[in-house]
Amino acid sequence: MLANYDLSLVTASFVVAVFAAYTALYFGARLKDTKGGARMIWLGIGALAMGTGVWTMHFVGMRASPMMAEMTYGAGLTTVSWLAALVASGIALHLIGRETLSPTLLIVASVAMAAGIVTMHYLGMYAMNMSLPPVFDVLWLTISIVIALVASGAALAICRRVGEETGNKALALQLVSALVMATAICGMHYTGMLGMNYPEAAVPAADNALGGDFLGLPLAGLCTLLLALSIFVTGLDINARRQAREQAEQEQQWVESAAFTDSSTGLPNRSALEQRVLDRIASKEGTATFALIYLDIANYRDMSVEQDARTLEHTVQYIARQVVACLDEGVFLARYSSSAFIALVDNPQSGAHQFMYKRLRKLEGLKTEAGGPVLWRAGQSLYPDTGHSSRRLIRAAMVAHSLEDVGSFDNLSDDPNLIRTGS
Repeated sequence: MLANYDLSLVTASFVVAVFAAYTALYFGARLKDTKGGARMIWLGIGALAMGTGVWTMHFVGMRASPMMAEMTYGAGLTTVSWLAALVASGIALHLIGRETLSPTLLIVASVAMAAGIVTMHYLGMYAMNMSLPPVFDVLWLTISIVIALVASGAALAICRRVGEETGNKALALQLVSALVMATAICGMHYTGMLGMNYPEAAVPAADNALGGDFLGLPLAGLCTLLLALSIFVTGLDINARRQAREQAEQEQQWVESAAFTDSSTGLPNRSALEQRVLDRIASKEGTATFALIYLDIANYRDMSVEQDARTLEHTVQYIARQVVACLDEGVFLARYSSSAFIALVDNPQSGAHQFMYKRLRKLEGLKTEAGGPVLWRAGQSLYPDTGHSSRRLIRAAMVAHSLEDVGSFDNLSDDPNLIRTGS
């Protein structure tokens, strides 16, 4: 009764299966992080794509091994077979798309999907409404059911795995998984064809409404277009999710930047300094000793009276640039208050910083861009000699001295105003 397989239709059935598997894998993985109405939409599209793809693959595969008589189908059972594929796909994707998946749920989802595939396949064959009953081969029938069950379990497990990956790795894994799933789907179909046959004398019912010619390449083309549209939708979704993720990251960076950056000078602010000091105290790597150098604009109040807000801001920005120019590379400088800066210097007693201290002392003769003088108060503290907490170190550094004392740490112990270790 069966002629040789049509290679072009076998190939077409495999291509349809690949498209269906690829699309379903994405939609199934997408369900994990979707809730509410959006989840129902993705579930519906995924079930439609997967169920229709598997159903189409079946009828294209049927056409690949044509009967001697004209192949036609009854509309009723053909529709029921399509609905069986849709329902089974929907149940499977719903279960696999849950936030948590136990082995029991995976088995239930696999059985539901396999039952839908097997039901769709054999209902699709019964839909020909043949004049003679089919003949079953129990061995091949059993093998086809086992393939459907094992393939469904493997496919759903892979689908779950795809949802845990991102970027190019996820796309590559999804493609490989789709090829595996498509091979399994086609394997079940062509094995099932051996498990159920009609006698050679059997002919389809004369009143069958669906012609076999349409359920071949034309149906494969229409289904491929549907699946291509689904893949296009997944592409839009991937792009939208990437843009949303990038925007969220940018907003988070902006929030973090705003929280730890002085808006006027662009320097780290008071919170950033306190966090940096805490991190240095807690750190067990690098140089243990560090110093805080406090630089306060002593005549800032006079500047604020003489200048409007915008001019004063430009003046502070100019002064900040001059301070930064005096510092060695790697020194952390923060604007601690409207008039003060604090620098954190690692290994402060190293000879490598001596030229930096000389440059800082020369700030005493600094003038603003308008030519006005900049007067300074300076202070410093040394970890761990001055204290072991950020609060003590900062308070000690803010004890005002002359700018000429910057970099001279030997006399800290002689200053009764500084907070000593253990005090």
